[in-house]
Amino acid sequence: MKFKKTQKEKYTVKKINKKSFINELQDNTNLSYEECLIVNDILENNFIFNKKKKDKVINELILKLNISNDRANEIYDVIMQFISSKIKEKIKHPFKSYD
Repeated sequence: MKFKKTQKEKYTVKKINKKSFINELQDNTNLSYEECLIVNDILENNFIFNKKKKDKVINELILKLNISNDRANEIYDVIMQFISSKIKEKIKHPFKSYD
């Protein structure tokens, strides 16, 4: 996984490589590529770690993918595990290249 730095106003934001994320999501959720793109779009529009945003992401997953609440929670958990593992890797090895 690669982290790309982009300048946004006065802040430097690190973005997760979209292709790596989608591949990882496909492998761990059995979603199609198109469904993974929808999930990625939902996350890009709601990417803040709090209860209110979690509920919003889950509701959007249910509506846009036409899935159950349990399945949406499953997908959300996979996403959060993936993101936290990449953050932990980056903290442990800040200068390592992630593919």
